[in-house]
Amino acid sequence: MGGLIDNLNAWSKQFDTMTRLICVTSGKGGVGKTTVTSNLGAALTNFGADTVVLDANLTNPNLGFHIGIPLYPKTLHDVLKGDAHITEAMYIHDSGLRVVPAGLSVEDLEDTDPANLSDVLLDAVGEPDFVLVDSAAGLGNESINAIEASDEVLVVTNPNLPAVTDALKTVNIAEEAGTDVRGVILNMVKGHDSELDTEEVESMIGHPVMMEIPHHEKVEEALSMKKPVVHHEPDHHVSERFKAVAGDLAGVEYEADLSEPGLFSKIMDRFK
Repeated sequence: MGGLIDNLNAWSKQFDTMTRLICVTSGKGGVGKTTVTSNLGAALTNFGADTVVLDANLTNPNLGFHIGIPLYPKTLHDVLKGDAHITEAMYIHDSGLRVVPAGLSVEDLEDTDPANLSDVLLDAVGEPDFVLVDSAAGLGNESINAIEASDEVLVVTNPNLPAVTDALKTVNIAEEAGTDVRGVILNMVKGHDSELDTEEVESMIGHPVMMEIPHHEKVEEALSMKKPVVHHEPDHHVSERFKAVAGDLAGVEYEADLSEPGLFSKIMDRFK
């Protein structure tokens, strides 16, 4: 335990004066990008990192639903309009994770310019260790602005050809913008023979797969309870995978238990 504490203390000193802006993005919708954002934010907070998750999906935001704070008086839309400072739209979850939600109404889109996101993120730099930007899906202005405004990019994709092809387009945009591609999260893996494996995805995209996240009912169960699975089932092997990625990002040595439970444990799990 002492070694982990020493690593955390050393890591904390290293990031005292530097905020890392990491855009979590994807080439298409439905790949689980927001699930990855919320769980990495939760895991980083558990490691002691001062972490903010920000919903930059201005047209279809749902990060707040994933964390249990869907409605608040000030949102990112107000900040982008110049009607509020980012600290006024920043809310603290019970876990300590800070959240900047986006507005849910159609009226929120009026006079909202996604090009202002870069200035907004600059206002967030300084105090937090990490700001995770949950971008819009696809390759429109919203997602491109989020990528260009960030220092690093995490690309989320599924193990099928259309999703990986779109992810490659996102990587190309990030590289053209000079944003560092930190790696790929291969999400919602079902283990079917028809799926692309890690080596095939890495070969197509040209960047390492940091982690495979299996498709699991516990993730959906957590979402129905408006919680990251890291909070809902912290010891589950899916949660351990998110923690492993967070540890990698934070430079914390974390020995994750990635093994799936045996048949008996799976049967007993259904009676919980």
